[in-house]
Amino acid sequence: MKVPWSRIHSWHCVACGECCKHFKVPLTFWEYLRFRKLGLVEERRKYYLRKIGGRCPFQMGRLCGIQESKPFVCKLFPFIIRQKGDDSALFCYNDEEYYVYVDTYCRNIVFGKPSLKFKEMVREALDIYTGKRLRPRLLTS
Repeated sequence: MKVPWSRIHSWHCVACGECCKHFKVPLTFWEYLRFRKLGLVEERRKYYLRKIGGRCPFQMGRLCGIQESKPFVCKLFPFIIRQKGDDSALFCYNDEEYYVYVDTYCRNIVFGKPSLKFKEMVREALDIYTGKRLRPRLLTS
């Protein structure tokens, strides 16, 4: 389930690796080209990172083995950013409006009034989304 960012007090990644097992990872075109060479692309109507043995091929134990170059959606998880959405998901960032949601699959989400640190995480997710930042600092481990 996805809920607006404004209903989340806090979140932190504990590197449990559950998202690496359970989510189908959509790829950008450039990621498709990179992973296709390795035979790790599942092609449907879109391109996805192919799982091996039911999990991400880059998962090493509970951690990501390609932390510096992991797919775009993995850098953003558990955030989902849209151009349209509910008013409660609206987040103004650099004079632009984005609709930010949080995937509640992650068990480390705490509901409530957003903390300052959580708002900083939303800003970082938007930095990544808009290309201002390449590597997460506060987000996924």
